[in-house]
Amino acid sequence: MTVPRRVAFLVVVAAVMVAGWVSPALAHAGGLVATDARSRVVSVTPAVPGLSIATIEDGAKLRLVNGTSLPVTVSPGGGPAAPGTVSAGGTAMWADTRTSPVGRKVAAGQSRPWSLTLDAGGAQVTVTGVLVGAEPPAFILWWAATLGLAVAVPILCRRSRRGDLVLAGAGLVAMGASIAHVVGSTMEVVSAPALGTFVNAAGINLLAWPLILGGVIAASRGRPAGLLAVCAGAALTAVFVLPDVTSFHRAVLPFAGPDVMERVLVALALGGGAGVAIAGAGVLRGLAAQQTPAGDLA
Repeated sequence: MTVPRRVAFLVVVAAVMVAGWVSPALAHAGGLVATDARSRVVSVTPAVPGLSIATIEDGAKLRLVNGTSLPVTVSPGGGPAAPGTVSAGGTAMWADTRTSPVGRKVAAGQSRPWSLTLDAGGAQVTVTGVLVGAEPPAFILWWAATLGLAVAVPILCRRSRRGDLVLAGAGLVAMGASIAHVVGSTMEVVSAPALGTFVNAAGINLLAWPLILGGVIAASRGRPAGLLAVCAGAALTAVFVLPDVTSFHRAVLPFAGPDVMERVLVALALGGGAGVAIAGAGVLRGLAAQQTPAGDLA
């Protein structure tokens, strides 16, 4: 099998392997997704000592802390995840359809009020809040940057005398961006254990990252086959992050950091990973051509 065909085969295999992970990737860590608005609690009336309720994860969920000596009942209508009753001393976190911005179109600068009621030991408590629309990004610029990166990597590899080093470096950048993206998404989740959330968010990247790193190490030791691993790992990284391009279109992102940083990371992982996968065939073909004369002389 020729080098270009090997690279193409690895890319196809990567895409097939990722297909089984596409559903989890449609949401970020913890099941969070990019939205158009943020949700927050405005008031709790009347105030009950020991009882607190607030939005978490950019309003995707509610957290109720019952520090009273009596159970608190949540009014129905918040969806299947809403708890019926929170026992005394207990804490509940859930996605409530009345308060969550998921699936709602709220224009930038606009607001939509929401409310729900609690029964705290026989006393009715009204919780009011608001959804506030945020300004979406200029998605064309982010797509242009991603596509430009995917094109730039093969060009740089072709024009460089050490295309293998450029390829390895680009693979490391894509890997680093992917790791930072997963870590940032994991840190945004407070309603689930961090380790399980990280593993779920990483998915097939738990295979892709060692492939890239191991391939770079092998290539640095003069083993061209290591670049095959870099290309395969980069292809996995690019395909797996593809559903997260919603960050180019949505205003509020489930990421523990500036939204622009998340978009940069997605662009680097997707554009860089795709560029490495595309450039791999040419780089390996060049290395094979350089080694052929030595083989013929032998």
